This record gives sequence, C-alpha cells and structure tokens, in this order.
Amino acid sequence: MKGGANSGFRHVKPEEYTPRLLHFHGDRMGVVVTEKPRCKSLIDHTDVYILDLGLKLVQWNGTGANKDEKMKALQYIKGLQTERGGKCHVECLDEDPIAPEDEFYKFLDEQPDADDAEPEVKDKVKELWRLSDVSGKLSMKPEKRGSEISRSALDSNDVFILDTKTELFVWIGKKTSINERRNAMTYAHNYLMKTDHPLVPISCVNEVTNDKRFAAAIAA
Repeated sequence: MKGGANSGFRHVKPEEYTPRLLHFHGDRMGVVVTEKPRCKSLIDHTDVYILDLGLKLVQWNGTGANKDEKMKALQYIKGLQTERGGKCHVECLDEDPIAPEDEFYKFLDEQPDADDAEPEVKDKVKELWRLSDVSGKLSMKPEKRGSEISRSALDSNDVFILDTKTELFVWIGKKTSINERRNAMTYAHNYLMKTDHPLVPISCVNEVTNDKRFAAAIAA
C-alpha cells in the first residue's frame, strides 16, 4: 500500500505525516486490507476502517462489520503501535453513535480516484429482493420493483435486500432463521458484485430498530 509505515517513524513529526485510510473487508476465510482514498462516499457500512494519522489511529466499525474484520483491524493497529515505538494513541469508534462532525469524518476530504469512481447505473429503478430458507434451501429471489415497493412488502420471517442503486439496505426480520441472518451480508455483497454499481455503500437494518434512512428509501 502506498505510504506504508515509515521505518524511522520515531523521528517523523505528526504535522508532516500524510493521513491514510485503510479498509478491512472479509470474513473468517480471510480479511483483505487495502488503502482507499479518504472519501466519505466510498465508505462501506459493513466493513471496518483505520484512519492512520501518524501518532493517532482511529478504528471505525461500520454497523454491519463482522467480528473477523474488527479483530483483523485491532491486530493491525497493534502492529503499527509496535513499529512506532508504542507512541500511538488509539481510538475505537462504532458507527451508530458517531456524530457527523466527529474527527473521523473531518479527514474524509479526498475525492475518489478515477479507478474507484462508480460507473453510470443503467437501470435506476429500485429493487427489493427476498432471502429465505423456507423451502429448506437458502435462496434469493426478486420480490418487487419501483413503485410496487412498500413497507408492507416486508415479512418478519425473512431477510430483504433493498437496492436503491445508490445504496443497498439489508433488512433483517425479527423472526428470521439463524441461517438467513448469518448469510445475509454475504448474499448482499455477492449480489452487488454482479451489478453495474458494486461500490455503493451497504447498511444493515434490524426490523426492531427505527432506521430513518431505510424508511425514507423504501417509501421514496
């Protein structure tokens, strides 16, 4: 990754250090670490990020991040601390209680690289998909499109994936099976990888919570 750890970091002044954003994405089969532009629009709510400010390291856990991503980020931070003589101050933040004016967001001021820019979406009609194992086998099928989509289409027994084409919501019904819940994010990621908008952010929403962004998206 560009701008990797400076072997002589003990002599680097904080004001001379270029901030960087590290992205942690994966599961128990492996977590991939990549450097991303410090751009707010590229943040994925299902992953973990480390904002490296030199003598301060901020770990940001998205609402849908899994324990493997969180653990990998923690291990990475410990390695950076060791490299830098144990002088780094560490802060760990969860997305939900973070205010928009928090320091983490203040450093997300870069523009995305050309390679990271989202291509034009051809079909801009929002779609609702159902993930269910009621048949005995887990499967994901289209449920509704466009104006047909409403809150009444949701079923507490299943998982629903709402694709607005600018953001993806994974809605977890309160009566979903363990298998449906456990595989919801994997199916969402795999679905996005097959679309022409694979880089849109993903948010995980539980039925028992009142998520205003999801409510607005499904009602739009």
